[in-house]
Amino acid sequence: MTEIIKKSDRIAIINGNTRISFTEMLQHIYQFSKVCTCNKGERILILSENREGWIYAFYGIWANQAIAVPIDAEGTLEDISYIMKDSKPSAIWVSKKKQKGALEALKMAGIDIPMYVIDDYEFADASACPLAEIPNDENDTCIICYTSGTTGSPKGVMISYGNMFANTDAVYKHVHIYDENRRTLILLPLHHILSLGGTCVISFMCGGGVALCQSLSAPKLMQALQNGQVSIVVGVPRLWQMLYRGIKSKIDANAITRTLFKICEKLQWRGLSRVVFKSVRDKMGGKIVYLVSAGAALDIETGKGLKTLGLDVLEGYGMTEAAPMITFTRPDDIRPGCSGIAVPGCEVKIIDGEICYKGPNVMQGYYGRPEETAAIFDSEGFLHSGDLGVIDSEGHLTVTGRKKEIIVLSNGKNVNPNELEEKLEKYSDYVKEVGVSFADDKLVAIIVPEEKFAEGKSEAEILEALRHNVMNPFNESVAPYKKVSRIVLSSTPLPRTRLEKLQRYKLQQML
Repeated sequence: MTEIIKKSDRIAIINGNTRISFTEMLQHIYQFSKVCTCNKGERILILSENREGWIYAFYGIWANQAIAVPIDAEGTLEDISYIMKDSKPSAIWVSKKKQKGALEALKMAGIDIPMYVIDDYEFADASACPLAEIPNDENDTCIICYTSGTTGSPKGVMISYGNMFANTDAVYKHVHIYDENRRTLILLPLHHILSLGGTCVISFMCGGGVALCQSLSAPKLMQALQNGQVSIVVGVPRLWQMLYRGIKSKIDANAITRTLFKICEKLQWRGLSRVVFKSVRDKMGGKIVYLVSAGAALDIETGKGLKTLGLDVLEGYGMTEAAPMITFTRPDDIRPGCSGIAVPGCEVKIIDGEICYKGPNVMQGYYGRPEETAAIFDSEGFLHSGDLGVIDSEGHLTVTGRKKEIIVLSNGKNVNPNELEEKLEKYSDYVKEVGVSFADDKLVAIIVPEEKFAEGKSEAEILEALRHNVMNPFNESVAPYKKVSRIVLSSTPLPRTRLEKLQRYKLQQML
């Protein structure tokens, strides 16, 4: 792998005004590998916000042939201590900002291991260091990524170098989305395999490098896109929904741009859209080639809307257990609402409505959980995802929901809460976000109201307005068994993972 990322003076990392070449990055990696020495196969934790030092620590672990165990820097003490105890680590890399919490979590976990603070070495002079060598046997475990915990305790997914490279090769050598002239934005937290594999690992392998963005705020995002001259952004559906709604509200405020949008929407001519809405791409740095959406299904309206603006959104479907890509949209075959076709080498099929797959990208298993590993595979070696979907005659996958999230009513009817939430969130003047659950065999909508709408109103006034302007028209538009019988207001954001997936078991707790 070292030969692949050895690009001399080409820029590897941009973070604000800081620019790090590939040579400098490899020297820092070597330095980090000598600070935290460890043996092959040992597990080393990383607990830090996204930064240059996170990358140095990660590759330093690989240089020692050890296994990186990234932890969510915004996780609760309970979640962090759980992973610490479960992974049986030999050491931990931590940022100064997270050091106090890490010490408390280690104490809770009842373990005592060496701790190395990233800040102490991140900007140290590494010019005298040789370039790090990063060996990689395809059969060796390189990462243990913990699942997001949408339904309970997370599991450690063991991912090999072979798993990682099967995915990176798919969109570098086979589909040619990434290359040495396209820089990728690191926006999502690197502890998650989507961000780690889809922005960090592949960008260094192909020589394109990365730009770091420390905040999801619009000004910081636009600044990072412009400063980094970014070509590829990997994000989750809620990011693209917010981006599209923000742009569309400005378009709708002007009669001329509103008319132009309708013309482009009808013609669906990419060249025209890119000319008409050139200013949108210019504000994003002018180098944007692809927006990648993964982590959950992107609603069709947002996908079509961004396409009308001349922004190509490549949707994908994956799991941590697949390192993470299973299907991916090809650039010449963009179909909003569709998650593309299987990545090269991966076989996908539907069994009793459930998405199942096998291939070189599939994990080695759950760390320390052989019985749970065996339970997720069938006799033919297909991993059962727990997600529901359909595949058309050309192999295009459309994800329709999650098996465990389907609400089964006493009359035998099945309700997909994602479908109802997507429809309810279209009432965006009133609804900021919504989670659909059930109680007493009735559907309940937990709604976070839009701030401007709720400002100055009492709870009773908000509920009455929601019933009249949202629930009544919504209930008239759906089948009788899908009608929502009750509204619950929430003054705080709904419980989500770092990739914005609803934690549905917590919705039940709220009720």
